[in-house]
Parts: sequence; structure tokens; C-alpha cells
Amino acid sequence: MKKIIVFAVIASLAACSPKSENKNVNELISKRDSLQKVRAEIEQQLNSIHFQIAELDSSINPNDLKVIKKITMQKNRIVGIEQKISSLENQMTARDQKLLIPVEVKEIQPELFNHYIVTYGDVEAKNYAMISPEMGGRIEKIYVSNGDYVSKGHLLVSLNTAAIDKQIEGLKGSLELSTKTFSKLDTLYKQNIGSEIEYLTAKNTKDNLESQMESLQAQKRMAQIRAPFDGIVDKIFSKEGEIAGPSFPVIEFVNLKKLIVKARVSESHIDKVFKGETVEIRFNSLPGHVVKAPITQVSKVINTKSRTFGIEMEIDNPGDKIKPNMVSAIMINDLVVKDAFVVPSLAIRKDITGNFVYVVNKVNGANVVGKKYITTSLSYDDKTLITNGLIAGDNVVVKGFHLVSAGIEVNLIK
Repeated sequence: MKKIIVFAVIASLAACSPKSENKNVNELISKRDSLQKVRAEIEQQLNSIHFQIAELDSSINPNDLKVIKKITMQKNRIVGIEQKISSLENQMTARDQKLLIPVEVKEIQPELFNHYIVTYGDVEAKNYAMISPEMGGRIEKIYVSNGDYVSKGHLLVSLNTAAIDKQIEGLKGSLELSTKTFSKLDTLYKQNIGSEIEYLTAKNTKDNLESQMESLQAQKRMAQIRAPFDGIVDKIFSKEGEIAGPSFPVIEFVNLKKLIVKARVSESHIDKVFKGETVEIRFNSLPGHVVKAPITQVSKVINTKSRTFGIEMEIDNPGDKIKPNMVSAIMINDLVVKDAFVVPSLAIRKDITGNFVYVVNKVNGANVVGKKYITTSLSYDDKTLITNGLIAGDNVVVKGFHLVSAGIEVNLIK
């Protein structure tokens, strides 16, 4: 009796919707799911009604009523499980009906292809110095601080020159007397008065004293450290009162406006790298900062251990963004093809015959996978130049290629 009522209700619901030849699959699926839901609800209601009837029937003893209640609960539980099973079966059926491997393709068209030789280099300041005094002595005064920008010739550090100053003061009197004496004898000598010996002796004495004075003045200058070029005092190693000398750097001095990038390139590229060629220089510490500069020097000697040769580039550094000892990536453009066929490197497969790619062709309105063997050239930035095997308009599989094989139908996605 229960099944007759269920089927009668289902038939009634089905009859309420007029049939139409234009209904699509989605509408039918939706209708099926709703009918299955109604059927489950009706069966659960019927089970509940049966239990209610049993409760009102005085001929049923209490123990049997408890059993009937448990049976009703289990029936409703079974109805819920069957509904879940039906839902899962419907999902599987829907997938089976239209389960096609999704793939993404790239339509092959001529495009620009650039290949680069990439190597790594170090940054150096063109003007850099570890400054020491030319003579030994005690540091009397430091005139700058770390980070100061100074001009060429600016006094940075002076050593104690008390001993030299005393010698200079003592020599001044003798030099003045010698100069006056020679001046008078020179006037008389030009008038043919006095002896030549006296004149020459006075001249020699004056010249010797002037030489001694120049020597002392030079020693005093050697006790001073001056900026060799415009730049920044990066670090001061010594303190006032300490002893300094030619072997002990006192100041690290640098100018960041001009930098030199040095790198080494494999000898296999010796015929592709030339002086004057413009390269791109990138820095890991400065994302997005790219500097273009010509190669200023190409070494003529191959290093026997690394089998590389050196190159140098000189670059400007506005804002002092780039620092010495930064690691840089140098990109040397060694190949440019304007009308190239290019595919992602990962899309290239290989079998016993050679390299190939999967392509999607239209066959009777369906998207069917095919295989095309290709000839590859250079690769850069996960892209490979194809020299043979493809034509403009080919749809190369670039995503999902590891799931397909030749001859199967696939679903194109964007």
C-alpha cells in the first residue's frame, strides 16, 4: 500500500509539469533530484504515520510498541542513507557523461624571442681607498665622522708634528739671514765687487737651507691625511691619541657615484661577448631595479681553473642605491629572433622518436589531441624556440599535457 501511494504521488508531480521537447539536461537533472527528495520525505512521513497508528492501537502491548518505534527510526535512517547514495550516484553519472580532461592551449603565432647569457658579478666602487698616513706618528686630531661627505683635498686627520714644527722654526732664522746675505752679495757681485767664492758660498748656503725647509714642510704634509677624491667617510678605524702609520689604515673612503661591475663568463661564449655591447644588470637586493650599461673591458686571458674570462661594466649610481659588494646578475643578449615560434619548455615531451608537443585539432566538432614532432633550439625563461614542426595557428597544449595522449577528446579551458 505504501509503495502504491509513493508512486502515485511521484506520478502526480511528474504530471504537473508539462512535457516539452526543448527541455535541456540541466532541467531534467533538477527535476529528478527534486522528485527523489520528495520521495524520501514521503517515505519518512509514512513511517511516522505507521508508528502513530501503532501507538493508538490498544491491541499492541507496550513492549511491541517499543520495537515498532525502533523499526521506524531505522527505516527513516535507511531512507536518509538511500537519499545520500542516490545523490552520489547522480554526481557520478553526471561526471561520467561529460568527463573530459581539461587542457589549456597556446595558439602558435610569430613572436619576439630573446636569448640571454646569464652570469653573476660583484660590484666595486670605482673610487675606493683605505687611507693611511705616509709617515708614522700619534693622531692629534680627526676632523670628520663616519658618513661625512667631503670634497677632494679636505683635511681628514692630522698627526702630531711638534718636532717638525720646532725644526721649521729653528730653520726660519737661518734661512732669513742666509737669504739677506746672499741678496747683498748678489748685488755687489753684479757690480763686480767682492769675490766669487763668497758669492757662491752664500748662494750654496741659502739653497741648502731652502731645501731643508722644503723637506720639513713635505714631512709636515705627510703627517696629514686628506681626501684623495670627493667621497664619503665610510669608517674610521683609529682614535685620537693612537699611533698611526703607513701599514695601518685609518679611514675607509668611498665614492658611490661611479661603480664597476666585474663578472666572469664561460669560455664557450668567447665569440658572443664584445666590448661596447650593452647588457642588463639586475640586483637581488633591489627587485625591479635594472641598469643598462656597455661592456667596458673584455679580458683576453682564459682562467685555467674556472675556464672563464672576465668582463667589466662601469655604471652610474644615482641616489647611491647600489652598494659595493652587492651580487648582480648580468644578462648578455646573444640572440634575437623577431618572428619566432615559441612554446613553454615544460610542454615539450620526448619519446624514442624525439621531441614532440601535443596539439588540439577539431575532429567532427570535437577537440581531439594529436602529436607533432618538433625541432628545438635555445631556451630562456622557461620558453623554447621551435625551429621546425609547427605552423602558425597550431594549438599547443600548455596545461594538462601530462594527462593526455594522442587520440583522446579533451575539454578546452581558458
